Amino acid sequence: MKHFFAVCLSLLCWLTVAAAQEPAVWRDDGDPRSLLLALDRQEKYLNHLPQTSLKLGERRVTKAHALATVRELRRLVLAKFGQPDFGAELARRFEIVVVSRQALFTAYHSPVLRVSERRTDAYPVPILGLPRDLTTSQGKVYRRVGERLVPAPTRAQIMDGAYDAAQLAVAWTNDPVDYYYTQIQGGAVLVYPDGRRRSLLFAGHNGYNYVSMEASALREIPEAERPGGYLGLRDYFRRRPAAADHYFRLNPRFIFFRVGDEPPAGMARLPLTPKRSIATDKRYYSAGLMALISFPEPARQPDGTPEQRPVQYLVADADTGAAITGPDRVDFYFGEGSATELFATGLKNQGTLAYVLLRQQ
Repeated sequence: MKHFFAVCLSLLCWLTVAAAQEPAVWRDDGDPRSLLLALDRQEKYLNHLPQTSLKLGERRVTKAHALATVRELRRLVLAKFGQPDFGAELARRFEIVVVSRQALFTAYHSPVLRVSERRTDAYPVPILGLPRDLTTSQGKVYRRVGERLVPAPTRAQIMDGAYDAAQLAVAWTNDPVDYYYTQIQGGAVLVYPDGRRRSLLFAGHNGYNYVSMEASALREIPEAERPGGYLGLRDYFRRRPAAADHYFRLNPRFIFFRVGDEPPAGMARLPLTPKRSIATDKRYYSAGLMALISFPEPARQPDGTPEQRPVQYLVADADTGAAITGPDRVDFYFGEGSATELFATGLKNQGTLAYVLLRQQ
């Protein structure tokens, strides 16, 4: 679900790429409850998986082996998490398959959108569900018109009314800029006027590749008005709706959503666990595997000074994204809300990506 890397490059992020060395002894800097939740979700996914093998680069991992790995990891966490010998026991019971020592880590989050079930003056922006006339043929998305298949409409065509918003809307929001960037993140948490909270979940797309419009915007915006950074550009678009409309059209890719009560999920339609889920390129690594990651994470000292703190986490490979391409790309899920956004938009560091497999006799 993730285009942040492309956005980050286009905005000329102020962060330099920091590198992390592969740890001599692995550990886990998270909390055990979130890890156990991620393991439970991976086991549930694997139990319902029809395929019998998963990709780990050129290697194939059987579904049974992946399930055994998840179950043994749970036993290890319950018995040893937080103890000095946790890392040594992890290495003894599991094979640590390092696939990249120079993986590029970025991060994403679930925005919070204020919405209404009906269109009102306060909520005029439709959030579109998946049209029934879209179909996939030979890996491409088409629109069915009678007996013919024609190209699916682009974002610009959808913005111009290619679909009846009143028929397709699953909710209505108050901010077209937040809605656009929600499509980049791949989902959101919805908050209704009565306080109810539901999840906005990926339902499909129109088949076009993601195109970052940020480079064009920063090049063309007058220097005196030019915003700084990812969040600055969003504020600029809020103040200038005509500019937002113009630049958003440059990205032909459009994401359709559904509303549900399950936890936030990514494009692989797996529940995401904050700081325990990653997105990778599924041509190389299958969802359902457990990974170990090590990289410098944006953090703040007690006095508020920003720093890059070396961290290690056991995580579930549970997502993918149009901008997450190649065996050395990882997008790390931070969670929901504006606080996580500040950290997620500040992550662009190198580190180590490894996968965990139960040692077989």
